[in-house]
Amino acid sequence: MIHLKTIIRLLATGLVTSVLLGAGTNVYAQSANYKKTREYKDAFACGKESLQNDPSGNSAVPYCIGNSHDPSKIEMQAFKDATAATKNGVTKKSSKAQ
Repeated sequence: MIHLKTIIRLLATGLVTSVLLGAGTNVYAQSANYKKTREYKDAFACGKESLQNDPSGNSAVPYCIGNSHDPSKIEMQAFKDATAATKNGVTKKSSKAQ
């Protein structure tokens, strides 16, 4: 009986370790390519569209998502990137005019 408990503990430890290592690998792979995902591209486009209606950048989440779901980290990053891209575009245009 002692051997069975030891074997079960070893198997459980190995399973937990492999799951954690596998999850960590997926996180790193996703973080490198998140800008290529459809979720990011759709949120970025909607974020830029919302900035045309409200240049302050505070309405991207309600405008694009509303109450349908909580925004993911990728969507939030896309909204931040859209705001930054719009502000940088305005800055470049205004600096060229001077």
